[in-house]
Amino acid sequence: MTAPKTKRTRADSAASAVNAMVAAAKPDIAIPDYVTLTDSAIPFWAGVVRARARDEWIDVDLVVAAQLAQCQADIAEEDALLRAEGRVMKNDKGTQIMNPRTTVMEQLARREMALMRTLRMGGRIAGDTRDEAGKRKIERESRKLRGELEEEDDGLLAT
Repeated sequence: MTAPKTKRTRADSAASAVNAMVAAAKPDIAIPDYVTLTDSAIPFWAGVVRARARDEWIDVDLVVAAQLAQCQADIAEEDALLRAEGRVMKNDKGTQIMNPRTTVMEQLARREMALMRTLRMGGRIAGDTRDEAGKRKIERESRKLRGELEEEDDGLLAT
């Protein structure tokens, strides 16, 4: 027996626009209790979960999203160390060699791209591309509008 298909709303429908605005008004998706992130990865979490419309996320994707956020935090930390140490360094014999962090950065970059592919980010969207992209655009615009409204509220409260 097959499960009944759920009807999806089109991105250009009024219902979809309302859903996107409601989703944008909510706080970001919380980090699940079963996922551990370092403090440095938390800002990256917000960026990752905002890359999709809220209703596109499922539990298994949130685990991968956390792995991506942690990977991006690790890249930022390694990049800062690599910049401080330089790409070329001297070994114990005084010979100039490539900084081993360069290899670590390459591995992290490959991991990041693999995680992004798993989440279908940065490339073609699964399903009807126009529909998913439209939902994401509406939600992004709604978030922007929410931010502008919050700034106006702060201005009114300050006066």
